[in-house]
Amino acid sequence: MSELSISRGELVHHQIQAIMRETHFENDVLMYLGVRDDGQHWYLIANEHEVSAEQLEGMEEVHPHDEEL
Repeated sequence: MSELSISRGELVHHQIQAIMRETHFENDVLMYLGVRDDGQHWYLIANEHEVSAEQLEGMEEVHPHDEEL
């Protein structure tokens, strides 16, 4: 049986894509830019920071407390 391996960047990319399928983000909050020549998946965060999935530590949903609404 062979062992499957995935890079940390690919794992983070798949985590982000799963969250993006479940939650609508405005393009000025989070936008997928695609795969670039370096083979990395790139995202635009807060309409100003272009980062590769490899540069991110991960992503998780945060639900604000009622008093913060």
